[in-house]
Amino acid sequence: MSTSKNWATAALVSCALLLSGCAALEDMASDFTPTGEEVPQAAPSPVAEGPVSTGEYDLVESCNAFFTGPLVSNITAAAPAVQAPLDEERTGAVSGISQTIGLLIGKADEVSIGHLEAVRAPFDQALDGSIARPRAVTGAIKDYQAACKEAGFKG
Repeated sequence: MSTSKNWATAALVSCALLLSGCAALEDMASDFTPTGEEVPQAAPSPVAEGPVSTGEYDLVESCNAFFTGPLVSNITAAAPAVQAPLDEERTGAVSGISQTIGLLIGKADEVSIGHLEAVRAPFDQALDGSIARPRAVTGAIKDYQAACKEAGFKG
């Protein structure tokens, strides 16, 4: 009989610990729930984690491919869509932007990859069903533009 009591006590303690751990995780999750205020985004890392590009383009060529043509204006126009759940139309536009940036990443230099991933991240978050911040998109574009100008891009 005492063995049954020990098992019951152990089970009760285990359940209590499990429930308290779940409650702590819920509290932590609420810390990451988007609010109305903007959260500053960290600058993208200029070095990619692994080989994800052919490196066909150098930094200036990557900048030229990104900033010349309609890509930046399309990205800027679609950025507000990431702050709300996507409908069918916005899903198509956001998906197209993510794919286009992905194609550029496949040819970009290592410095550009970090910046391009930062531009693409809010769109990918929206596609995953999360709410993202449009300012993260515009901030990432400005950071990339500064890096491009520093490297000698004239566009």
